Amino acid sequence: MLRLQRFQRWIVLLLPAFYLMGFLFHLWDATFPLMLAMTPYTILGTAILGFLPDVVTRNRKLLLWAAGTFAITLFLEILGVATGAVFGSYTYGPTLGFPVMDVPLLIGINWTLIIMGAAMLVERLTNNPWQVALGTAAITVVFDWIMEPVAIALDYWSWSSSTIPLQNYIAWFVIAFVFATIFSRMKLKTASPIPSLIVVVQALFFSLLRLLVI
Repeated sequence: MLRLQRFQRWIVLLLPAFYLMGFLFHLWDATFPLMLAMTPYTILGTAILGFLPDVVTRNRKLLLWAAGTFAITLFLEILGVATGAVFGSYTYGPTLGFPVMDVPLLIGINWTLIIMGAAMLVERLTNNPWQVALGTAAITVVFDWIMEPVAIALDYWSWSSSTIPLQNYIAWFVIAFVFATIFSRMKLKTASPIPSLIVVVQALFFSLLRLLVI
């Protein structure tokens, strides 16, 4: 347990610096292609860091919630890409790595981590399940709004229309609300502050890219 605590302290110190370096390398033409190539590995590595403490401590209830959230969000993404009925009409580019039915596996993993981290942030302010769900859904939508122009510019995905449909934000609000409600009702706790840190660091990363690059 002491080793786990030390590991978490090091991640809390190093993760913001790592994303800051990534942001700076996105600004430099010489390293920009490398940053795009490294994107799926960065997301995967970040997800491993986010969930590893709960794997080590055998936090089965939380991992079961995470697995269910991942599976359903991935299914909704696949359905959305195939039909346009969930988020609107869009397609994924190659930047996010290996796809299943035209949807990168990592997108479901990252959204699960974002919802969990956002719920943990809100639970610092309230334990009311409905307030946790509403706060988590709001954070998730703001996160997506910040990220959207950056994701399009970096070819994470692209929309068939020139504007991002309101349907996309409504869908993510509902999805995050549902899974945050389950998270709060099950009284889930994580062994790590890392997921909340990831939400903040990624939001700042995309905010800086949106302001200075896009």
